[in-house]
Amino acid sequence: MVVSYFHPFASGAEKQALAQGVELARRGHSVRVLTRAVPGYSIRDEEYRGVQIHRWIRPIERGPLFGLSFVASAVRALRRLRGELDVVHAHQALWEAVATGAARGSLRGIPTLVQPASSGYYGEAQELSRTRGAPLLRRLILRNSRFAAISEDIAREWLDLGVPPDRLTRSASGVDTDVFHPGPSAVEGDLLPRPRVVFTGRLHPQKNLPLLLDAWVEVARKSPANLVLVGPGSDREALMGQARSLGIADRVQFVGAVPSPAEHLRAADVFVLPSVAEGMSNSLLEAMATALPCVVSGIGGNTDLIAPGATGVLVPDATPDAWTSALLSLLDDPDGARRLGRNALARVEAEYSIRAVVDRYLAVYRELIAGERAANSAARPG
Repeated sequence: MVVSYFHPFASGAEKQALAQGVELARRGHSVRVLTRAVPGYSIRDEEYRGVQIHRWIRPIERGPLFGLSFVASAVRALRRLRGELDVVHAHQALWEAVATGAARGSLRGIPTLVQPASSGYYGEAQELSRTRGAPLLRRLILRNSRFAAISEDIAREWLDLGVPPDRLTRSASGVDTDVFHPGPSAVEGDLLPRPRVVFTGRLHPQKNLPLLLDAWVEVARKSPANLVLVGPGSDREALMGQARSLGIADRVQFVGAVPSPAEHLRAADVFVLPSVAEGMSNSLLEAMATALPCVVSGIGGNTDLIAPGATGVLVPDATPDAWTSALLSLLDDPDGARRLGRNALARVEAEYSIRAVVDRYLAVYRELIAGERAANSAARPG
């Protein structure tokens, strides 16, 4: 696997790579993760839960040479590992995918699979369009063997970029249902009183949390609910200031970073995700696995997971009034909210458990490996 950052430095794509890697290792497969060296973290090689981690990619961290140095370093590392590999899976689709595409000629028949992490403004397809040298980078990316789209939006964007339909596979992210499940919570006494609406994830502009706080003014006026924001991020101080200026600081709790949000989800009554862009959100999958009714923006992979009125609520309009109305509709109807949560859990268990998702990826890996071997056999003389 190739991914820019990895454990213990993790966001959405990294968490998904870790979950898939651990499940593959549990089944007896050899899993190696090629990732960036992190300044201040001296361990270059280590094993974590059966996954071998190699922090061998050493880019120039800032400036116009970042991309070139990342790709050159990643290609060298892939060549070093090629004797150990049957397939390469890139968990993001900009510099990681450029590197795996550029390395194709020297990987000696090892297939490469690219899994874009997101769509929209923060997704790799649109980021590629804003990057210097985009036409060349696009050609290198398209040299990869196969692409895995975890949402309909991602599939559409990459088909538009030129990925042939027969080289694009619909896939999904997965959630560890042994960790994320309904039940009592160990942090119940640490949080503002119920009912609680919880957000988990980065406090980052992509998550559109200022809109949620604007909507919360009216939610707090019309209900006893409290909002709990779980996660680290660059927007924390600005959001705390906004809550104070809106007069809702006593109804909003900033928990900060936690090792896992599982306990906080079990202590919640509703989950909320107002993002402007998502691939297939780990946070949303985790909330669904906890049987929470979910109120989410009608974008990206959210629309693949949430069927309105069946597994949650989609909010199509990015206005405070729309979000206030959607949240109050669940807070005012706890029986209906619990029904949505039960349906969400059933869908995750059937389609999005990490075991089910890894089953599908293994089928793709085997197909790619068999295809490469057949092509190599056909190319041999005699």
